[in-house]
Amino acid sequence: MPEYADAPEQVRKSLDGAGYTLSPQDRAARTSRTIAAGKAFTEDPRTLHPLNPAWDNGFLDMLAAGTHAQLDCVPNDLVSHIAGRSTHEVKAWVAAFAALSAYGPYATRHRYYREIPEWIAGFGAISAAPLGV
Repeated sequence: MPEYADAPEQVRKSLDGAGYTLSPQDRAARTSRTIAAGKAFTEDPRTLHPLNPAWDNGFLDMLAAGTHAQLDCVPNDLVSHIAGRSTHEVKAWVAAFAALSAYGPYATRHRYYREIPEWIAGFGAISAAPLGV
């Protein structure tokens, strides 16, 4: 699973969007590598950054409670250490809920979380709407 900062130039180009124009052979090879990584991770979670369902659920709790601003004082490298390759998602969720909270009080309605090692991810979803809507 490549990380942009350490990736060779060809891999960085792929991460920048060139992956959408991969040849069928290259796309199949990339898919095979990803599936193999997921299988290896289910057999030995130490092969990649471990999933952290306790933190993931705590994060969803913060969003639901409207206390996500407490993450403002957490250094970026610590968020990256905790959230792993999902750091960009965490930041997007914080931005979305910060925008929603700037609109006024809100309530969360639907929430789902499942740890899915085969996908090398915890899968979460939460919806929210301004109060009175």
